[in-house]
Amino acid sequence: MITPVLIFMFCAMKSLLATTAIRLFGLLPMPLAQFIGLLVGRLLYWLPNSAKHESQLNIQRCLPELNPNQQQNLLKASLAHTAMAMLEMGHNWCGNSKTNLSRINTVSNQHLLKDDIPRVILTPHLGNWELFAAWLASQTHLTALYKPAKLAALDQLIAKGRQASGMALAPASATGVKALKRALDNQQSILILPDQEPPGSAAVEVTFFAQPAYTMTLAAQLTKSKDIQIILGWAKREGIGKGYTIELVDITPNLKCTDIKDSVQAMNNAITDLIRTAPAQYQWEYRRFKQTLEQP
Repeated sequence: MITPVLIFMFCAMKSLLATTAIRLFGLLPMPLAQFIGLLVGRLLYWLPNSAKHESQLNIQRCLPELNPNQQQNLLKASLAHTAMAMLEMGHNWCGNSKTNLSRINTVSNQHLLKDDIPRVILTPHLGNWELFAAWLASQTHLTALYKPAKLAALDQLIAKGRQASGMALAPASATGVKALKRALDNQQSILILPDQEPPGSAAVEVTFFAQPAYTMTLAAQLTKSKDIQIILGWAKREGIGKGYTIELVDITPNLKCTDIKDSVQAMNNAITDLIRTAPAQYQWEYRRFKQTLEQP
């Protein structure tokens, strides 16, 4: 019989291993951490594993126009970038903020953040999204929506790292939504990762890469009745040890639809267009279609 004490000890060991590994990754020079990520990605490509299976399935679903060789090449590159993103977390959460930001080479359309106005910023799981969030916090008053990690020690490490960059955190709950609304009322910016599959009560079914997908309505709801700017952006990985480029685009007109569902679809269309510019850097292993395509 598994007792509560054994469960607690098991979770504590997992937390310790996870946080120790992340801190060790943060001690590596960034080019070495990324190179190790590349090797891990190659290993994931050659060995059976859930990340490979889900990535391959989603690439086939979302990019059927690619031939089998192109899909395999994208799968290999995607697993490498996903592993690099994981290795980079040690720097993002445990490293020096100024050092992390110094790796950003250029910023496209930085003028979009020049005024203190209510602003919703969307970033998918593309490139180094944690660095993108930290950079935003250095440019504007930022409150970021987040889902707490299941392991307590890991959650504390992540929260501490994010707060060290200057951002406020709002949990994915009713309390967190209120915090986002307060930030907008105070002429501040909020950050949302919109490509996660939410519960059905907080979603509508639209398409993502022409596939049926439950998609969050939060961003559309927050911007429906207010004069709020909507920005889509990300941090593009330029290569091992070559830094990053920040890219921003104003999609405010796209989401200003009368119907919430139309706004959510427009948001997904904008995200899809962005991912197509660098599909290898998207986190394809995420189970984006659990409530639609994966239902019996």
